[in-house]
This record gives sequence, C-alpha cells and structure tokens, in this order.
Amino acid sequence: MAEIKKGILGRVQGKVGTVVGVNWRGKNILRSLPTRKKNAPVSEKQLKQRAKFKLMIDFLNPLRQLTSKYFGEYQGTKSRTNLAVSYQLKEAIVETAKGIEIDYSKVVLTKGALPAAMVTLSKLEQDKLTITWQSDAGKGLANATDQLTVVVYNTDKKTFHVLVGKADRTKETITESLPTGWTKNLQVWMVWINDKEKLNSTSTYLGAF
Repeated sequence: MAEIKKGILGRVQGKVGTVVGVNWRGKNILRSLPTRKKNAPVSEKQLKQRAKFKLMIDFLNPLRQLTSKYFGEYQGTKSRTNLAVSYQLKEAIVETAKGIEIDYSKVVLTKGALPAAMVTLSKLEQDKLTITWQSDAGKGLANATDQLTVVVYNTDKKTFHVLVGKADRTKETITESLPTGWTKNLQVWMVWINDKEKLNSTSTYLGAF
C-alpha cells in the first residue's frame, strides 16, 4: 500500500498499482514496476550452444594462466581468455554422430607475433615425448633465448601436463618423460615465449599420439 506524505501534494511512498513512488537523486518520482519475466522455454539451439560453451570452458579452464597472458591482445572489454574461448567455439567445436566434440587439430592455445620453429620430428615412445625442430634464431623476432613450452592433453583423463621452459631455440630437440601411463590418446601443442615473457608465438599443433 502506498502512503502520501504531507497531504495530497506530498510525495508518494510505496506501490500504487503498476507504479511505485521513489526518491531518485533528490526528486520524488513515480516509475513503472519492473515486468516479471516468465521462464521462457529453452530452444534446442540454445541448449546446444550451452553444451558447446560448457565443453570448451571445461577444456580451457586449466590453462587460464597460459591463455590469459598469451592469447593475442585485449579487445574492448574481452580478456585474452574470453578471446580464446570465443575462438575455439567458432573454429574447434564440431558436431558428429557422437555429439558435440572438440577438433583438437584446430585448437589454438596462444596467439602472438613470435615466429614458431619448424618441427621436423615429434614422436611418443612409451611415456617419453621427443620433439625436434629447426632453429631460426636471429631471423626476425626469433631469438636464441626464446623458451619452449609444451602442452600435452590426455583425452582419457581430461587432464593437461604442461612442460614450461624446457629448451631454447638453439637446442633443437628435447625428450621429456610424461606422467606414468600417458602412452596414448594424447594431444600435443608447442609454444615459444621470449625470455622476458613479453612475446609469444601462436601455438603449433603437433598431432595426436
């Protein structure tokens, strides 16, 4: 119930039908009550979009430290992680007979101007991962001190194993042990980051193992 203060010329305090009396910035005004929105039915398209979004968020969330720092540049109000999620939703989500899935070959974990080295060999033997590349140190923005980060995703365990700063460009090869039992169903990417952590390459997908 509304109350009129100071007689008929006073301000209205409370609700009258579909309006309510309020004091806004020192002025007594009447305004419409907000319309209550009924729960609109959710379409199949909306459900599918939500499923895609959840799938990608769950996938990328463990890599927030990487995407938040090395996925391109801020665009307006979008953070780098927002940009990473948006990119994968457009490029790396596919619909198959099994349902909504990630096409790992199209996943990009980082974006940047630093050159990516040409990979000449990548192989998995038991739980040891070997990567060999051609050093292009001194060409363009590439420097000998650029550090290699390798990202390994186990699709069975839905878990990442990240190897940070394991070699510089001039080493041209690494062999690293993976967690026990990581011998199959792995997706692998590599990223170059300069020694000041200011520049990075766009991630390179090395394949499924």
